[in-house]
Amino acid sequence: MDKKKRIAEAKSKARKFFQDKRANCAESVFKAIHELVGSDLPVQVSALFTPLGGGVGIRGENCGAMLAGVMALGLVHGRFDPAQGTLETHRKHLWDTYSLYNQLPQRFVEKYGSLQCWVLTKPHIYGTKKCRDFCEELIAETAGMVMELLIEAEEKGLRFPFHRNLLSQAAEVTGLSAEELIRLKEKGEPFPVS
Repeated sequence: MDKKKRIAEAKSKARKFFQDKRANCAESVFKAIHELVGSDLPVQVSALFTPLGGGVGIRGENCGAMLAGVMALGLVHGRFDPAQGTLETHRKHLWDTYSLYNQLPQRFVEKYGSLQCWVLTKPHIYGTKKCRDFCEELIAETAGMVMELLIEAEEKGLRFPFHRNLLSQAAEVTGLSAEELIRLKEKGEPFPVS
């Protein structure tokens, strides 16, 4: 199946789960990707995403659809057994996958302007049909972004350029670049901060 069809299918499945009013934003995104990637995890794992609806228990924190999308990326590229392999291999895989996971919040903010459910839903008034329609579209788009990232990872490998990230704190203090800091982390060495 070509790239556009895979992305369209992810969007359609997530939208359908939400439209059926049996899955919240987070469950809808995760269930769509779970189904499309053919995971060995049972579908009941979607219960882990129930609390994320409405920005974590309708608190309005990070968007549940986006959080579930990051976790769906982990469904394919996460560490199923961190104790396997060498420590060096473990660390390299971790930083490669962090660079993948870093992409979704970046793309989400570029498209919607915020990660916060509170901010995203405020113009539409949570609980209204207008808000539900907005969230339905956001859910579909998020599932599409996840599938697009999975395809990019298949085609290009896992090393993506980092966007906003915690390494910038250490870079300011140490004067090292993000790549130099990542190499230190991969070796298990602490950052040189006095």
